[in-house]
Amino acid sequence: MKKFRNTPSKRWRLIGLVLILLIFLGGLRAFTGKTGQDYRTEFPTLKKYEKKEQVVGFNIFSEEVYHASEDGVCVYNASEGERVPVGFEIATVNTMNDTSNLNDALLRVNSALSYKSKDHTRYTVDQALPSVKEIQEALKDNDLTEAISHIEKLDLYSNSTLQLSELKELNNLTVEELETRKTELEKEVNQHNIPYKAEFSGIVSFAIDGLEEYYTLSDREDYTYSYLQKHREEAAFKTHVNVTKGEPLFKLVDNIKYHIALQTKSLKNLDTPEIGDRLQLQKNDKLLEGTVVAINQSNAGQVVIVEFKEHFSDIYSTRINNFDVILASQDCYEIPKDAIIKRGTLFGVYVQEIHGLVKFVPIKVVVPFETTSYIDPGDKNARITIDDAEYKTVTLNDKIVLNPKQVAESKVLN
Repeated sequence: MKKFRNTPSKRWRLIGLVLILLIFLGGLRAFTGKTGQDYRTEFPTLKKYEKKEQVVGFNIFSEEVYHASEDGVCVYNASEGERVPVGFEIATVNTMNDTSNLNDALLRVNSALSYKSKDHTRYTVDQALPSVKEIQEALKDNDLTEAISHIEKLDLYSNSTLQLSELKELNNLTVEELETRKTELEKEVNQHNIPYKAEFSGIVSFAIDGLEEYYTLSDREDYTYSYLQKHREEAAFKTHVNVTKGEPLFKLVDNIKYHIALQTKSLKNLDTPEIGDRLQLQKNDKLLEGTVVAINQSNAGQVVIVEFKEHFSDIYSTRINNFDVILASQDCYEIPKDAIIKRGTLFGVYVQEIHGLVKFVPIKVVVPFETTSYIDPGDKNARITIDDAEYKTVTLNDKIVLNPKQVAESKVLN
């Protein structure tokens, strides 16, 4: 039996055979085209496209600022952002005045009435004195004004009984005249506790900025671009317990409806809105939707006034805010920009099929970016309209070919 000898000539023949086989396979590969594995592909990504324009907005409310009518100590019965009904006592200022002379005069009048009236018990000390239970109930209900009033009455009628000789100057007055004087004295005594009650139902706020008088619902035609520029300096205000006459205490704001004046150099920036149009504003993650109620135009710029009825609590505490006006909002697919090609009059992409084949699918570009594009996903059946003709577009399950220039025409199904 002969042994196989690995000679140099046989080795070269073997190497040559391998080279011929590789060249044949390469040619066959070029002839049959590339397989699906050679295409780099990517699925579309669902995105939210929003066309926005940033503007400055000025809050316009129906509001009333309450000021201290006298110096004194203020007790607040409501907190920031609390809604109160009409007549609610929001604050009370105690003037801390000495009312002892008034109390003495009131005591003399009550004594004279008790002496001259047929119903003597009506003006007796026992009838005038409040009970301890009444004081306790007032404190329990957190009604400090009522409790103070009871305590003062207790102090007023606890003085010693006056002699008739001290009432000589009052003896000539009728019961009706004494009743009138009694009412006047009681009013003066009570003036050192000044209540501040809600004139309408609304939100209590201590965020007083000094611009309240410049922005009212009744003056919306005055809000020009220049007017807003002039009245934009906000003052700082802090709540005090010790207050001085004329100092702002709080403000009451109607939260049922409010306006925002939007400042813009051109109405075109806001897609030229008209009165009656709906407009969406975004502040942080809050979306406000309102109705355009006025448009004030001038050479300096334009002001669009929008009425709102919701999300008051999200914006009321700051007069001037930055907003994004949402001019357009649409669900889109994001695809690589390089994947888009043009065939005839249509733009589209290649979608990978089986066995290395692809299909051209039309698309409608919504907005192009530097490296990607947002395209229209179509209706629920993924159909889009281009030049009055309907086409089936891509879906989230389609593999989009990223290197369309490398696709041979023979591999395109349509």
